[in-house]
Amino acid sequence: MKRFNDKVIVITGADSSIGRVTALKLAREGGNVVLLGNNSKVLEYIAGELPEDHTWINTGNHLAVTGDISNEEHSERLVSHIIDKYNRIDAVISINTEIKFSPALVNELAKTKGSIVYISLLSDTSTDWSLESYKQAQVDLEQHYKKLAHKLGPQGVRVNGVHAGLTTEDNDDIDNVKLFMDQSLLGRLVEMNEIAEAILFLASNDACMITGATLPVDGGLTLTS
Repeated sequence: MKRFNDKVIVITGADSSIGRVTALKLAREGGNVVLLGNNSKVLEYIAGELPEDHTWINTGNHLAVTGDISNEEHSERLVSHIIDKYNRIDAVISINTEIKFSPALVNELAKTKGSIVYISLLSDTSTDWSLESYKQAQVDLEQHYKKLAHKLGPQGVRVNGVHAGLTTEDNDDIDNVKLFMDQSLLGRLVEMNEIAEAILFLASNDACMITGATLPVDGGLTLTS
């Protein structure tokens, strides 16, 4: 049984490497994926890669939209567009983006007892990072997740986060790679598919009683003193 059969998942910041890998995994698990970002050409390319389930009543399971979900008016229009096509929203996966949770979006997530997963990548936070700044960024983001989890929990909406360390696609900065590998307990860079697996777990019903949590996918960097 595929974990995301007939479910509708919105990915913001989808025009990114982790957005692409996550979208492919969701589609392979039966999900209907809405790709949201700023680069229309990249979004269309990713959408073209996603497998289609032609047993579905309408062919063309996936949707690529250029827009700004941090704007409440845009968020309202996007929700209306998605509901017209799919009649539901089951999860929002936010990749280093600010989301305006309009009443319409929260209402649709509440109907499906859906989930929100925030993703933060080390390489997107700072080019000159330190262990201390990484841990402080985690603390700040965790407080945001927990606050939103408290707010949306009574409506049945779960909120969790994934913190990802330096990835194999960030290997162009030798100093940063050495710093990460020296301080990560597992001593290697993170694969994109490893981050995506954590995202899918938190977005799925496998994590139906998990909210307000943060899952570090950083090879143990968080544990380094």
